Amino acid sequence: MSRARFSAGFFVTFVALGAAAASAADLEGPARFCGYSPIIDLLPGEQVVTTGGGIHGGTFRWSGEFGELDVSGIGWASRPPGEAARVRTSHNHVRFRQRQQDGRYVVAIWNGEHGAAYFRSVSPLGDEQLAAIDRVDLYNEGEEPEGCDLRTIFAWGYD
Repeated sequence: MSRARFSAGFFVTFVALGAAAASAADLEGPARFCGYSPIIDLLPGEQVVTTGGGIHGGTFRWSGEFGELDVSGIGWASRPPGEAARVRTSHNHVRFRQRQQDGRYVVAIWNGEHGAAYFRSVSPLGDEQLAAIDRVDLYNEGEEPEGCDLRTIFAWGYD
């Protein structure tokens, strides 16, 4: 294959893995969603709807009794901006203090390596949202999470 015909871009593909209720775009709990890079064990009544993908990350909407959050996951991230909160998540990830960006409220978590996730809402995030975020695990680009009912994966693009 000539170099002129090779496209160096990535795209993210959503794959349903053995979940009867899952399509390639949504998943209802109880189930395990492995985004790029958030891992969420969805509780009954919670839902994830994928909304996009990119080179090193993906976006999805996560809803449940806590409300609704727009989530951006990144598998090859650096430290998020802002001040780290004193509290860590249940998976020992750094949680950053809530801040405003582009008219929305944002809380980020980071695993101290390359996995990060940003949780956005039109309203300030309260205790229920922070408790939901506390359950989220993260993985780094190149790692293979286990037990996923729906996950995002890498795929090379070719012309």
